[in-house]
Amino acid sequence: MIKRFASHFIFLPGYGYLKQYVVGVEEGRVVSVFPLTEEIEGVEWFPGVIALLDNKEDISKGYSGIFQKSNEVLEELPEVFCQETFPSGISAYLFYPFDFTTMQPVGGTRHRPLR
Repeated sequence: MIKRFASHFIFLPGYGYLKQYVVGVEEGRVVSVFPLTEEIEGVEWFPGVIALLDNKEDISKGYSGIFQKSNEVLEELPEVFCQETFPSGISAYLFYPFDFTTMQPVGGTRHRPLR
């Protein structure tokens, strides 16, 4: 069963941020990403940022470096991201609280997987 999560921003490492998008997660893996254009039944809203990370990223020792790569706000989901990332498997992590001025985690930011 697919669970849907939305947030202020979705972070795509190496690309930037998508504003108000929905992430579909099934068995711990991201299976879809689409814009939140209206209220949708069954979408769970979270404050903060949802980061889409491949399973090679080790965020247990810190994650500020992940967000250093790009702070651009994108207009749409890059096609190359879908082609390269979805087949290899990625996971969604909620980061909260988050500084939206600098687009960086703050001292007390916590992360947790979305399943």
